[in-house]
Amino acid sequence: MVDYEGRLFLKMRRYLITILLIAASLLMSCGATPKYSRYNYSFTNQTGNGVYHSMEQKKKTTDKYEGYLENLSTLPVSFVYDGTPYNGIKTGESGPFKEKSRKTTAQGSKVSTVVNLEFKDDIAVTLEMAIYPDYCAYEWVLYFENKGKSNTKVLEDLKCADMIFYGENPVLKGIYGDGGVANSGPYAPYEFVLEKCDTIHMTPETGRSTYNHFPYFNLQYGDGGTFAAIGWPIAWGASFEYVYENSQDGLRFEAGQESISTYLEPGEKIRTPLMAMLDYEGRDDDRATNLWRHWFIECNMRQVDGGLFEPQISGCTSGMYGEMVLATDDNQIAGIQKYLDNNVPLSYWWMDAGWYFEYGDKSLDVWLPTGTWMVDTKRFPSKMKAISDYGAQRGVKTLLWFEPEVVRLQEELRDKENGIPAEYMLDGVLANFGNPDFVDWMIERVSTIITEGGISLYRQDYGINPLYNFNALNKEGRTGIIENLYAQGYYAYWDKLIERFPNMMIDSCAAGGGRNDIESMRRSVPLHKTDHDYSNQEHKQSMHQALYAWLPYFGTNLTGNTVDPYIMRSNITPWINLNVNINSKLLKWETVSTYTQEWTVINKYYYDDYYQLTEWSRDKTGWKGWEFFSPSEDAGFIQMFRPDDAPEDIYKIKLKGLDASATYAIRNVDTGIVTTATGQSLMQDGIDVELSPRSTALFTITKA
Repeated sequence: MVDYEGRLFLKMRRYLITILLIAASLLMSCGATPKYSRYNYSFTNQTGNGVYHSMEQKKKTTDKYEGYLENLSTLPVSFVYDGTPYNGIKTGESGPFKEKSRKTTAQGSKVSTVVNLEFKDDIAVTLEMAIYPDYCAYEWVLYFENKGKSNTKVLEDLKCADMIFYGENPVLKGIYGDGGVANSGPYAPYEFVLEKCDTIHMTPETGRSTYNHFPYFNLQYGDGGTFAAIGWPIAWGASFEYVYENSQDGLRFEAGQESISTYLEPGEKIRTPLMAMLDYEGRDDDRATNLWRHWFIECNMRQVDGGLFEPQISGCTSGMYGEMVLATDDNQIAGIQKYLDNNVPLSYWWMDAGWYFEYGDKSLDVWLPTGTWMVDTKRFPSKMKAISDYGAQRGVKTLLWFEPEVVRLQEELRDKENGIPAEYMLDGVLANFGNPDFVDWMIERVSTIITEGGISLYRQDYGINPLYNFNALNKEGRTGIIENLYAQGYYAYWDKLIERFPNMMIDSCAAGGGRNDIESMRRSVPLHKTDHDYSNQEHKQSMHQALYAWLPYFGTNLTGNTVDPYIMRSNITPWINLNVNINSKLLKWETVSTYTQEWTVINKYYYDDYYQLTEWSRDKTGWKGWEFFSPSEDAGFIQMFRPDDAPEDIYKIKLKGLDASATYAIRNVDTGIVTTATGQSLMQDGIDVELSPRSTALFTITKA
């Protein structure tokens, strides 16, 4: 006789045991926090052709970073509170900080740790740190929040970096910003041997973070170096000084908000700038540059639609219609049609300043009177939706310009119903991004315009020098607080936009390339890198040559009544904005089409390795050229330019980054001539490029 009750009991017991085991497993997995230490970080042992960090360097950097985490008193930050200086974050019985909690999480190539601490006078301190083990990169930022019911003492001189790098012959390298310094011109490179210099101090005098000076630095010392990037959109400060201590050469580096000295009111929170660093070994500038580019591209650049933002070509009629002051639904649609009908591969249509009412229902005479962010429905009855719909039918998206921070209307002319409410203004010009209510108000206004107009890319400008405004707003005991809160609100505004429109890219503009710090670049790309003379092709070439080493994605603005091969190739970048006079009888549409179609073949290499092939120069006497190369595809391209006054008819270039044992075909796109040689020969012996004055060459690199 079958024992059904016994079988049922055994079956139920097995089910019960299985359920208990699963539950125990889930509890263990939920309760266990992965421990990251110098002993169990995951590294990729990269080999083969290409640029990558050694395993030794990866472990060395991770050891240093973990040393900071294990002993926060060694973290190279500093500040002054109530007149007392503090270096590092000293916890324990003898320290002023009490650690309350810490949490470490891993996501992709990044491992983040948040440490919550208590300080004096009910000040809560939050330390956010992160490391990218395979990239030898790490970063941190500090927050100070008043959790009490009364004002704190004065907190000042906050340094997100206060440290010494030891090693012989310390050198500071970098580039200036869009506005340059003295007569440098935009994005000019510099190099300072620090032993021969007094202390070097840099700060953006205008309050636009990348306009004069550029908060990205290459610090070389000993047998390697460190890239340093400051994430701050307004007035950062950085100092570099040669030191000799303990029988060693060294480089003292300090960085932070340029001017901060304030008490905190109850509930107020301030922060330091982000301090991001990347260590490397050796003093090979090309190798170091590409290690930086790899990390910047793979760990910093924002992804849309599941991948990196692709190279694009936009069309524009700003030069014809006073920006957008004379633009209409109809003439914008006609502009898109004109480009596409002439076989130009547009992917975006660029609509700049001047599409809004001045106040009430008054149309603009010039674009400058900003502050009433309402679409001029006299000129755009569809609120620009007709433009976006037509573009979508033909595979073209739309871009729209905003300047939400700046009001250029006399107070009596401001739109009381639709303009920025008076309580949200800091002064007569700047809206208060430090006020979360204003951030939310502007998010709603901008989102409505974007949604109703079918806009695909948000462009934000900032055409003032705000430091003068912020300095005028300082009060006794409150220096820098308004700037600090504003900076936080500016980042928060973009984060809210991204949350609402996750696949919409943001264009960072500030009268050109004035606000492209690393935190801004994590949210956006700089499509308009400069307001500098658009017609000076040699200056464009020099800007591109320098900027590719630091910011892999940027745009250029091509203007004028006509074009030729030299002009077209001088404007080849990841984003090309065609702002030519489409009604000019001098415009050669076949040339525009030929060279934009040519660009579609090579643009996939902009995210690969970059090498400068000529000495940097800004004038017309020096050849200019560079190479992009993909080690994974064994392919790439070379651009060369001979300006008017360059005396040499022939210039020898030595290629870089190739596989020495492979054979390559170097094809001159203009002549069709192919040179076949080994990677070793191309890198050691090079090839000759022959050009006539004011001409250009494009070469493709493929494996033979």
